Amino acid sequence: MKILGFFNNKGGVGKTTLAYHVSQMFAKLGLKVVAFDLDPQADLTSLFLPEEKLEQLWEPEDGGRTILGCIHPIRQGTGDIVPTKPLAVADGLWLLPGHLGLSLFEDKLATSWSEGFKPDPSALRATTAFHRIIDETMNSIHADLGLVDVGPNLGAINRSALLATDYF
Repeated sequence: MKILGFFNNKGGVGKTTLAYHVSQMFAKLGLKVVAFDLDPQADLTSLFLPEEKLEQLWEPEDGGRTILGCIHPIRQGTGDIVPTKPLAVADGLWLLPGHLGLSLFEDKLATSWSEGFKPDPSALRATTAFHRIIDETMNSIHADLGLVDVGPNLGAINRSALLATDYF
C-alpha cells in the first residue's frame, strides 16, 4: 500500500487533472486505487461526480460522507475521526470526496502543530487525522494505491496531508 501526493505551491498547473487521470490509469492496470480530495476547493471531487451528487454530499452540516465528515468531531472538539466508506467511481477506483468547508480545519491544524510538541493528545489527533483517515480507508477496501490531491499553498492542511503520503 503506497500513498502518492500531488502538490505544487502554484495553482493552475494541472495537478488535480493529473491526479484524476493517473488514478484512472492505475485502476485500469488492475490496482485498487483510492483518490483522496484534500483540497478545500474540492476540484478532484467535481471531476469525478456530477453536480447533483455533489449537492447531496455537501448538504449535511457535519460534512456527511466527505473528508469534512471524517474530521467533524475533531473540528468540533468532541472526538476523533469518523471513518467513512469511499465512493466507488469506477472498477477498482474509489473516491473519498472533498468538501468546500475543509478550509475551516486550517486554523485548528495550525494551532495543533505547535501544541503537539507539549504533547497534547488532542493536538496529535488533529495533526495525524488525515494519515489515519487515509490508512483506515485504504485498509477497508484493501487498496494498493492512494492518490492525494491537495490545494496550491503551504498551509497547515497541506502539511498534515503530505505527512500522510509516502511520495509527493
